[in-house]
Amino acid sequence: MSAFITLALPLSDQECLLAALAELGFGANRVEVHDSPVHLTGYQGDQRVQRGHIVIRRQHVGEAANDIGFERSPTGFRAHVSDWDQAHGYGPEWIRRLQASYCKQDKLKQARLAREREDADVETRRAAAVQVRRQAEDQQRLVAAQRRAVYEKARKMGYRVQEERHQGDTLRLVLVKRSY
Repeated sequence: MSAFITLALPLSDQECLLAALAELGFGANRVEVHDSPVHLTGYQGDQRVQRGHIVIRRQHVGEAANDIGFERSPTGFRAHVSDWDQAHGYGPEWIRRLQASYCKQDKLKQARLAREREDADVETRRAAAVQVRRQAEDQQRLVAAQRRAVYEKARKMGYRVQEERHQGDTLRLVLVKRSY
């Protein structure tokens, strides 16, 4: 029976860890992801005390292999790798490649999130500009409607209207009536 070595890794982002594993050949079809940790299985099919939230089952690790598990902890994932599997390709060098791939995936994720935030900011500014434009259009429609109402009422009362433009957007309507 192989002994499992537990390595505390500073890998805390599950999405980045899964992407790193995929880059090392363990895609979604070879990795199990669990909300609660499950027991790992030894090379003889026996249930081990080690558990993992992310598990690479032994048939994907190699012949006479054990499961490799990653258990979530408050400080990052703990990797459970048997001493047999460490001696057969999943030792310190594999862990270094996993960590390097994780760092690369984390940088890609941070860049993607920054782009998404930037896109959201642009969209927010665009929506604000649309709202300001709509408010200005609504204001113009209101002024035009009020102007028409004044013209109509003045005409009915026998007045004519003179328009005077002042500073900025100020419009002054003067009612004029001739009397003889």
